[in-house]
Amino acid sequence: MKAKDLGLRVFPKAHVYGGPIIGCHIGADVAADLLAIGMDQEENLVMLVDVGTNTEVVIGNKHKMMAASCPAGPAFEGGEVTYGMPGYEGAIESVEFSNGLVNCKTIGNVEAQGICGSGLIDLIAELRRTGKMNDLGAFIDSSNEFSFEPSKGLTISRSDMSALAQAKSANYSGQYIAIQKYGISVEEIDKLYLAGGFANYVNVDNAVNIGFIANVPTDKITKVGNASLNGATIMLISSEMRSKMEYIANRIEHIELETTADFFDIFVEGCKFNPMKMPETHTRK
Repeated sequence: MKAKDLGLRVFPKAHVYGGPIIGCHIGADVAADLLAIGMDQEENLVMLVDVGTNTEVVIGNKHKMMAASCPAGPAFEGGEVTYGMPGYEGAIESVEFSNGLVNCKTIGNVEAQGICGSGLIDLIAELRRTGKMNDLGAFIDSSNEFSFEPSKGLTISRSDMSALAQAKSANYSGQYIAIQKYGISVEEIDKLYLAGGFANYVNVDNAVNIGFIANVPTDKITKVGNASLNGATIMLISSEMRSKMEYIANRIEHIELETTADFFDIFVEGCKFNPMKMPETHTRK
């Protein structure tokens, strides 16, 4: 279409293109991701996890692809957590426990105002690593909250942990079920791409340790930032790439998580702050 037909306030004759939608809640941004990372050219198995309020998971190669959508919610993006906030200046972006102290680093190196997603992943991982919290999100000293920035009165509570556990489990379940449906083991994944602005700042080791992402060796995990923007650029400048992506999108099998027979059991297991453990019985089809 032309920009003027959509009421866009740019050059009226500019061409506007909408990328192909893969499935319900798996939109053109994911199609752009796939084009950017070249999954359709891979012989080995590749996994894409585009982290967000709605996380998308795609696994496969040039022979076969499967995709799932995970409604994670806003807990890791500033919502449903008392002192949670988006990744703005003043947000705690990393946390480390050392010698009995909690060391926090903020975006912009200014006074802490809250904690964003990457900081929450670090905080959960450190609470688990140091034995201050069990895998169910309960504090070992039976308290209702943990103070991670006392000077600012910033705490994380049991109710916060409950919201984070469910958000984390949505990510866990989508990846688990995609791997399960594809019929492979985690060891067969040659590379895991983490996409999205939030994922770009995540400590990968901590994310794996709490089961936020699949238990793939960290040397196989690559952060690709805003890959959808790169893919959109590729589509805009090449009609051949647009046609190619439309063809690919139509061949991707959409997985509906809720129709999986053991979905509830997987989700409950995913609420625990442990590394993901896949059954050993899965072999590639």
